[in-house]
Amino acid sequence: MLDARHRAELEQLALSRTAPAGRVARARIPGHPADPARCHLQDGPAISITTAQMITRTAALSWLLHDRDGTALDAGRRRRRPTSAQRRAARDRDHCRCRFPGCEARRTDLHHIQYWSNGGTTSLDNLISFCPHHHHLVHDRGYLIATAPGGTFSFHLPDGTPLPASPALPEPDGTLDTCHDAGITPDTIIPAWYGERLDLDYAIYTSFANADYQARQHDQEHALT
Repeated sequence: MLDARHRAELEQLALSRTAPAGRVARARIPGHPADPARCHLQDGPAISITTAQMITRTAALSWLLHDRDGTALDAGRRRRRPTSAQRRAARDRDHCRCRFPGCEARRTDLHHIQYWSNGGTTSLDNLISFCPHHHHLVHDRGYLIATAPGGTFSFHLPDGTPLPASPALPEPDGTLDTCHDAGITPDTIIPAWYGERLDLDYAIYTSFANADYQARQHDQEHALT
């Protein structure tokens, strides 16, 4: 902690080195409320910007606008969570799926394309559905998302490189039994195991017996050739 005397000395030293001639400006000590690089818990430790963004996803957030001297000028919005109607509209537009390229997960969260903490609005145009994995990925890696007419989105790496769109899964051609060669019958769903306890001796014996049978079959095939 800096006492008042040391703080004044540091401010005076900064002024003497950085202020233009004939102009006096107040220097900002690291950790000052007006320092744009300041990001920390109230009366707590410093945290990274991405951690702060993840915290504000599920928190009731209020912001304060400070001037250069640290004086609070304005308090902003408080509500960031979408309403029930907005959630229904987003689910209908996104077909209840994650919109990240190549993902078809059904368990999704709503993400603010322009972060709410950065002034983004809680409107349908600024909301997109992501599964929990891709929601964290977008925050951690800083993917850029651009909206387009018709409820479509394009994704870009932090350096602006576009991510290729993944084509939608093809519609099934024919009935289920013609899409594969598995022998599905009405009895397929009936399990062969009804919850009995594992007979370890029998399982080990069967495993060795199967291995011995396969070895003998292999030897016979080689003997015939």
